[in-house]
Amino acid sequence: MRPQLFDSLKNYKKKDIFGDLLAGLMVAIIALPLSIALGIQSVPEGVGMGGIQAGIITAIVAGFFISALGGSKFQIGGPTAAFVVIIFGYLSNPDIGVLGLAIAAMMAGVLLIIMGLARVGNVMKFFPYPITIGFTTGIGITLLVGQIKDLCGFEFILKEATRTDVIAKIVYYVQNITTFDLATFGVGALGLVCCIVLPKISKKIPSALVALIVCTGATLLLNNFAGTSVATIGSKYGEIKAGFFPVDFSNIASVKFGALIVPAIVIAFLCAIESLLSATVAAGITGTTFNSNQELIGQGVANICSSLLGGLPATGAIARTAAGIENGAKSPLTGMFHAIFVLILYFLLMNVVKHIPLAVFSAILISVAINMSRFPLFIKLTRFGVRDTLVLIITCVLTVVFDLTYGVLGGVAVTLIANAVNFKKPLKLTLLEEDGAPVINDENGVTVFAEGTLYFINATRLTTYISKQSERSNRVAVDLSKIERIDQTAMEKLAGHSRALKMQNKELILINANEKTQKRIDKFFSVV
Repeated sequence: MRPQLFDSLKNYKKKDIFGDLLAGLMVAIIALPLSIALGIQSVPEGVGMGGIQAGIITAIVAGFFISALGGSKFQIGGPTAAFVVIIFGYLSNPDIGVLGLAIAAMMAGVLLIIMGLARVGNVMKFFPYPITIGFTTGIGITLLVGQIKDLCGFEFILKEATRTDVIAKIVYYVQNITTFDLATFGVGALGLVCCIVLPKISKKIPSALVALIVCTGATLLLNNFAGTSVATIGSKYGEIKAGFFPVDFSNIASVKFGALIVPAIVIAFLCAIESLLSATVAAGITGTTFNSNQELIGQGVANICSSLLGGLPATGAIARTAAGIENGAKSPLTGMFHAIFVLILYFLLMNVVKHIPLAVFSAILISVAINMSRFPLFIKLTRFGVRDTLVLIITCVLTVVFDLTYGVLGGVAVTLIANAVNFKKPLKLTLLEEDGAPVINDENGVTVFAEGTLYFINATRLTTYISKQSERSNRVAVDLSKIERIDQTAMEKLAGHSRALKMQNKELILINANEKTQKRIDKFFSVV
C-alpha cells in the first residue's frame, strides 16, 4: 500500500497542474464558509476553544493530509456535518472537554491507521446500506433542528443536559417563541434561499460564499440604517485571531481516559464510513478505483495532525470532493492546493469575518443538513420490504433520540436478527460454460448464474466476481432466476457497479429475475 498521490504523479503532465490549481481554489472558496459554519456549530460557548479557528484549521491540516496520504485520487477532506452533533456533545461533557476530545481524536487516528494496516477497509464494504442512510438522515435531522436558534434569533441558553437533546431543543424553541427576531430570520432566510436555489442554477456557483456576501451586506444595512441588532461574529466573539493552537498537554493528568474509549471508537468508525462513502462516490463519478485501506491510513494521520494543531475530527467530504471533480481536478494535488488556499484566506480575511451574521451560518448548515438527510430517498427506501425498512427507521430514530452510537448498534442488531435466515443460504456463483470455458455471445456477453440469497454479507462478493468477468467482455449478464431474496445493500452495490462499468463503456444487465425481485430492482434503480 502507498498513497494514491505517488501513482498519480507518475503520469502527471505540466498542464495538469493548472487544472488542480483551479479546482483547488474553487473548493477552497466553498470550504472556507462551510468550515467556519461547522466549527461554530461544533464548539459550545465557554469551552476554551475557538470554533471558527478550529473549523478552518481542520480544513487546512486534515484537508492536506487526507489528499496527500489517502488512497483516493479525488478525495478532499475536512470538517463535515456528520461530526457536528457528536463533537458538540463531547465538548459539552465535563469528563471529556477540549483536551479529552483532542486525545480521543488522536486515539481514533491511531485506530484508523491500525484498521488500514489490518485491511479492515475491505470489511467496511459489508456495512448495510439502510444503516448508512438511517444514521446520516438522523444526524441531518439533529443538525437541522440545532440551527433554528441562530436562524430565528432566539435568546436563551440551553441547559448543559439538553444541549444535544433534539426534543428538548424543540421544547425550548416553543417556550421562547416570543424572542423571535424578524430581522435575524430575514437575513437567515435570504442566506437559505441562496444556498438552495443557486446550486439548481449551476453547481459551479459557490452558493455558500454568495450567501455570506449577500447576507453580510444585508446585515450591515439593517444594523446601520434600520436600527436592528442582527448578531454577527464580531458582536458575539469579538476579534478573531488567525493562527494554529497546538494542544496543551499540561493538564493531561486530569484526563479521564476511560471516558475517551467510546468517543475514540465512534470518531474512528464514523470517519471510516464517511470517507469510504465519499471515495466510493468519487470513484463512481470518475470511473476510477481507490484503495480503501490506504484511505483509512490517510484519514488516521490527518486526524492526529488536525487534533495536535487545534483542529477537529475530520473525514472525506462528498460535497468538496464532488466540487473538485466538477472543476477539473486531476490528482490528489487538488485537495492539497485547496488546503493551501484556505490557509492563505485564513490569514487574509479574519478582519472581515467579524462582520458576517451568525444567521447565515445556520442557513448554510440547514442546506447541508437537508442534502445530508436525503429525505426523498429515505421515504422511497421504506417501500423496499419490511426488514430493510425496520433497520432504516430504527437506526434513524435512535440516532435522533439518543446518538449515533445507539443508532448504529440498534441498526446492526436488527439487521443481524432480520437476516438470521439468510446466513444459512450461501450465495453460489457460476458461469455459463461450454467445454470448460466461459461462453461469450453477442446477446449477453458473459453470463453469471447467482443462486441463494443476495444481501449485505455477500453483495460485495458478487460485484467483485462481476468485475473479473468484465475483463473478458464488455457486457456481463447476471441470471437471478434462482435468487430467493435481494436486500437494499445488494441493490445499491449493483446500481453503483453498473454506473462504474458504464464509465468504462461496459454494461451490467440483470436477467431472469422472478416477478417480486424484478419489481424491487426496478424501483430501486429508478430511485438511486
